Amino acid sequence: MSASKNKGEWSELYTFFKLLADGKLYCGNGRLNRYDDRFYPILEIFRNDAPDRISYKVQAAKNNILISGETIEIIIPQERFRTEANNLLNYIKQIKGSEDIDSVKQFMDEIKSPQVCAKSTDKADIRIVIHNLHTGSKPELGYSIKSKLGADSTLINASGDATNFIYTVEGLDKSLFEDVNGKKFFKDKFDIIQRHCASVKFKQIAQQNLHNNLTMLDLGMERIIGECLLYYYSGKIRTIEEAANLLSTNDPLHIKCSSQPIYEYKIKQFLLAFALGMTAGTPWQGKFNANGGYIVVKEDGDVVCYHFFDRNDLEDYLFYNTRFETPSQTRHKFGSLYEENGTTLLKLNLQIRFIK
Repeated sequence: MSASKNKGEWSELYTFFKLLADGKLYCGNGRLNRYDDRFYPILEIFRNDAPDRISYKVQAAKNNILISGETIEIIIPQERFRTEANNLLNYIKQIKGSEDIDSVKQFMDEIKSPQVCAKSTDKADIRIVIHNLHTGSKPELGYSIKSKLGADSTLINASGDATNFIYTVEGLDKSLFEDVNGKKFFKDKFDIIQRHCASVKFKQIAQQNLHNNLTMLDLGMERIIGECLLYYYSGKIRTIEEAANLLSTNDPLHIKCSSQPIYEYKIKQFLLAFALGMTAGTPWQGKFNANGGYIVVKEDGDVVCYHFFDRNDLEDYLFYNTRFETPSQTRHKFGSLYEENGTTLLKLNLQIRFIK
């Protein structure tokens, strides 16, 4: 095991310890507050979906964890997991960048869990068998873990033209191209464009795949996200919530309906799709990979969950806790005016990150 990991990676191991210690998966609302009276009893946890994986069963009546595999069977008190979780949380808060936490290694060996975090190829960070008290079912579900202990994690990663949106720029003299392109900050670029009464209008997504994926969600979705990016890069908004509010005011699709939160709803479906399976570069079939939902580690170490079958809370969490971000212009090749077939064009890139 390579123990040099960052705070987000160590948070996956902390979540594993914490959930076994509590024996419950608490639900949260859109503002990251825990519902103390809404939880799912945890029956069993797996750290991957391999055929020979090790099982961690919660023996609630005995306050124990039964660890079993092909050649092992160990019983560890839940209180031991609680102590190790608290110790690990204190270490995570103190580390800088990627660091070793050697004191955790002994306990990891003892419980036969050699990995700090899930492999990048795994569809879920952790797999949990919960008891749904409403239906009586006991499904095994995969969850994605997001931590607020370290750097803000991304929901949508920039990926060159796969996440570039193309805009036409009308009414701007070519003599100003160099001035616009020479500005470092987008607000300064748009200040020049607006000062000369030029207009910027969404044209299309640079690559077909994201166009197709967004069309799966809604025929107007690419226009909605295109307008959001224009709001962001011109300095009008920063968060997803602010973008939805401005969409409702400007009504770019000419829906003319003030009695329903149509744009907010559309944005939530967009976020949910990316959270649970969609990517910009791969054709999406409408299937969700992390079929349980999201588990979030808060700054104080509390852990809350957003289940896919508690969809309203999951959508609210994504909606209220995400923001647009400007990725590297040189790496993703956007942000400069260029001409194509006599038309002035501008590319803006899509990247969305969770709010600290």
